[in-house]
Amino acid sequence: MNRIEKIRSLKENQCIVDVLLKEIMTHPCRDCGKCVFGYEGITQFEMILKDITEKKGRESDKALIRDLCSMMKTQSLCEEGIDIADAVKEAFDTYGEIFDEHISKKACRAGVCKKFMTCHILANKCIGCGECMDACEDDAIIGKSKFVHIIDQDECTLCGKCIDHCDEEAIVMAGAVKPRCPKKPIPCKKR
Repeated sequence: MNRIEKIRSLKENQCIVDVLLKEIMTHPCRDCGKCVFGYEGITQFEMILKDITEKKGRESDKALIRDLCSMMKTQSLCEEGIDIADAVKEAFDTYGEIFDEHISKKACRAGVCKKFMTCHILANKCIGCGECMDACEDDAIIGKSKFVHIIDQDECTLCGKCIDHCDEEAIVMAGAVKPRCPKKPIPCKKR
């Protein structure tokens, strides 16, 4: 399957920005260096796409990507450079709204880009045992015994240790759609 077919056959649980970044990170132009536009173009694509997947994308990145595509298409000395430029342009034309969501709304609809995810403790499942607080090395979980705990999103590094230690399955990772959770610790519901 060539790059454009791979892009066109994107599944719902895949993120085009992530797929494209992985494709670029393994592309032969990264190690070639025979032509400036192939090597530098691939390097620039990688930097821009990394920024987009890490919530650092800017509106100006879209124009820069389009310019890079056209320059690589006309100036690359091999088919590989032209091929990746076509693939990036196809991805941008087909899934432009997903790039917009990453840049403007800071959201990844597929839930693949980890920087867009957040951890939450569900009030209807938390028993206030404190296991998650003990597991969190970042002290990002606030609460006390028999109270629904709260995750401080500014402190959470998304390591997932709290999820692994919660036997009640009360901690979930969420993407664009966030669960409703209390803003401060509240008493647990009696079971």
